[in-house]
Amino acid sequence: MQKEQLAKNISYAKGISMGASQYKGGDSESIDYTGRAYELMEMLAEAMALTTGAAATVLDCSRQTAGTAFNSLWWAGMVRWVNIFAEMGEYKGQFRLWYPADVRPPKEAQEACRLAALGLFYALAKNEVPGFKWRVLRNGKSGVTAEMQFTISGNSTRWIIDAPRRDEKPVPGADVYIFPTTEEGKTLTPAGKAYTADELLFTPGELRRKIFQKSS
Repeated sequence: MQKEQLAKNISYAKGISMGASQYKGGDSESIDYTGRAYELMEMLAEAMALTTGAAATVLDCSRQTAGTAFNSLWWAGMVRWVNIFAEMGEYKGQFRLWYPADVRPPKEAQEACRLAALGLFYALAKNEVPGFKWRVLRNGKSGVTAEMQFTISGNSTRWIIDAPRRDEKPVPGADVYIFPTTEEGKTLTPAGKAYTADELLFTPGELRRKIFQKSS
């Protein structure tokens, strides 16, 4: 399978089931003193949850390096992980989602898929957006969204980022929607709002070139 085809098939389209949260406590000697683990912990505090791929993107390192940093934090009891079974484009598969040990785990697989998609967006925006600030919002009725603050021409701007998964309705009032595919974005994004897609976020390139405005 070519890379372009593979990218379109790797998305967190719809959560199916979720495994038990995995926790390992107390071995501080295993911390990665190269600094990658410390950087990653700071970013997890902002993003709330990241996949290994998103962590590699935000740290600008290999997946192996990001995985080693996660494992160091896990052995030290600072993070937990959970396996998520999900629809990934046309296929079904699984991915591992990491989150801080002092944060509530995803309540179910669908919320985990939302967090994974938001984490992808965060990983690109963190290194690209001036004046970047990020906060994950957990609302009982609306599900998980994120608030991103950034600077345009010296002015502070705020966006609400929603990541509706397949069969979910977009949260009213969001500024940017992340759908599994661009086709869903074109069809389901409310008029006048912006959208992107999992399949776009996985492909190389700047985030600003992956966000589109729906005029009608």
